[in-house]
Amino acid sequence: MRPPSAQALRLDDVGAASKQHEVYGVTRIKLGPLALPFPGNFLFLKYVPPVKRWGPYRELYAEEWERMLTVLEGARTGMTVGVTAGWVESDGRIVPFPRKFPDAAGVIRRGVERGLLEVANHGYTHCVLDGRRFRPRLFTGNRREHREFHDWLPAEVHREHVARAQDILQDFLGCPVVTFVPPGNVFARHTLDAAAAVGLRYVSCLEAGRFGPVEGLTFVDDADVVAIHDRDVALDGVQFLQALLDGREGEPFVTVRSVGARLEQARQ
Repeated sequence: MRPPSAQALRLDDVGAASKQHEVYGVTRIKLGPLALPFPGNFLFLKYVPPVKRWGPYRELYAEEWERMLTVLEGARTGMTVGVTAGWVESDGRIVPFPRKFPDAAGVIRRGVERGLLEVANHGYTHCVLDGRRFRPRLFTGNRREHREFHDWLPAEVHREHVARAQDILQDFLGCPVVTFVPPGNVFARHTLDAAAAVGLRYVSCLEAGRFGPVEGLTFVDDADVVAIHDRDVALDGVQFLQALLDGREGEPFVTVRSVGARLEQARQ
């Protein structure tokens, strides 16, 4: 049984240092029906448009967050923000998001207090720390290393990262965080067990229920979500969000938590 029609708006990758360290380039070029190999990850090529695919790009400014809150309020829309709780410096040090970006974090907290934003747990690092795998490479890309919850990582890593992120975000916000957004749609059963153990209730990503039911968790698949990234706003401005909301037909977007609650009710 499905809940009443509603769709969540979710913005991912806030606070994730992957926006600085995840660097990879085009490796195939289409020529008619063919996809020819291209050395897009060789040395500097992966940093040069149009070869580069994702980073580097910057964190959003506090002023941009202020304007986004104004846009959301005007559209009577809620938005879930996936925040990576720890910023990974180049040397591997981890700085909590509220300390690394205090001005932007303060605006996000005010957005939560005003009921415009929901903050979701988007991991602790967004990347693999072991062996400094998160760092850019000379001759290859590092996209795989910017997914935090691979199944080949020990279960204790999943537990530690989910719990540390949860502590940082809840201490900063002063309220429960109930939604989990696995970075890059990558997670294992260990990750879900860790999420349930710290009180997370909703898991939002592509194929969220791929491992079957988990006690205490409700899966909000991307079919019920419009997912965007902070990169969209960093590159195209707050008008990206404005245009998205202006083009919305039907009822306004809600948060993932709201959709999850409706799914819970429909299940009872």
